[in-house]
Amino acid sequence: MSFKVRSGFEFTLLNYNNLSTKVYSPPFATSLDTFWQLKFKPTSKGNPEYCSVYLVAIPSHEEGGTTSAWTNRATYSADIYIKHPETLNEIKKATLDTTKFSAIKPLRGWNRFCKKTLLPSDQIILGIEFDKTEFGTPDEKPRFPGNGKPFPDDLVTAWADQLNKPEYADVEFKVQGQSIYANTTILMRRSEYFQRMFVGRWVESITYNQGEEEQAQQQQRQQVPTPEEDDDTDMDSNASGSSGINNSISSHKRRRVSDSESDDEDDDRSVRSICSSLPIRSKRIVIDVTDFHPDTFLEMLRFLYTNRVSFGTRESPTSPTNLFKIADKYLIENLQQHAKVKLFRGLNMNNAAEFLFSTAWQYDELRDHVMNYVVQNFQIVCKTPGFKSITSNPSNYPQFHNLITEILRKVFADDDSDY
Repeated sequence: MSFKVRSGFEFTLLNYNNLSTKVYSPPFATSLDTFWQLKFKPTSKGNPEYCSVYLVAIPSHEEGGTTSAWTNRATYSADIYIKHPETLNEIKKATLDTTKFSAIKPLRGWNRFCKKTLLPSDQIILGIEFDKTEFGTPDEKPRFPGNGKPFPDDLVTAWADQLNKPEYADVEFKVQGQSIYANTTILMRRSEYFQRMFVGRWVESITYNQGEEEQAQQQQRQQVPTPEEDDDTDMDSNASGSSGINNSISSHKRRRVSDSESDDEDDDRSVRSICSSLPIRSKRIVIDVTDFHPDTFLEMLRFLYTNRVSFGTRESPTSPTNLFKIADKYLIENLQQHAKVKLFRGLNMNNAAEFLFSTAWQYDELRDHVMNYVVQNFQIVCKTPGFKSITSNPSNYPQFHNLITEILRKVFADDDSDY
């Protein structure tokens, strides 16, 4: 149960004329799961006599996973204004259309909001007023966007220092011939896929880097137990054979992995303990990885170690597309979500068709959203060089006929509904 009131948020910008770049307000909320920021640019791009103001929608977990307009935000009416700090008179005020916020367009506002000659020289008050704000009850808790509390910097450093260090590693990944070193305890803590890889009889199919005569004994000694912190995971450590484990992984593919469900403080303590007590390894598991670039695999491991990710350009091994694919394989839902949000934000009329026909059709989490975007903007998309290249080379796209048929069917169905 909740009740609604009007609300406003104001921020005083001191010496705003000395700003050389855009600035953002602290986040604020109009409900337990609806967060915003104001963005101010002292000099408008292309119109230096104006300042720019935007409202930024901070996406929730659910909003970040769709290309559609965020309908719950469309119910708000927002007035953005600039006031004189002494008289409190409004210098400029405008009403914002909140119906078009989406992962592709998470901010709305004005490039030319107010002429700078109208503003005082030293400071201004930047504010926003909403027609409603939803108050929750004591038993309701805010649902913060993203991953909740960020990892402390010293914890990130502690994890990062352990990555790709042979002396602390008990697993070596041979990624297209390049060796990348990691620790199974950390990987199992962060990924269900790796939990199942290093537990039970699946480990018997893994190669070790010691002599053949020692392998049987070493496999027995290096059975890695499920961490005690993970007693609540839905796993069967007695699964028999790698085939059964692969089937089990497929059936759990859409479950949230433990890094997003565990308590932050417990994670901090357990990770500090792990990092401080990792023994120096003389023998390790060796696993061949042939389907990903070494940089893609290393960035995935970096996310597992630090909960942070750095995306590269569209053509690089660490592009959002490549990291989405590797997160999908290794059941790392948080990384997959980060990559999906990045992909949707980069979607536009020129690249949407190519992305759908080459990649998105393979993944349920992407296909429907990108398909809807192409259909809704088909009158423009069909004229782009990317779409024309697809129709000129259909053999390059294995699902060309199915996808083009579905697009045209939906486009004409939408046209019929207008009459």
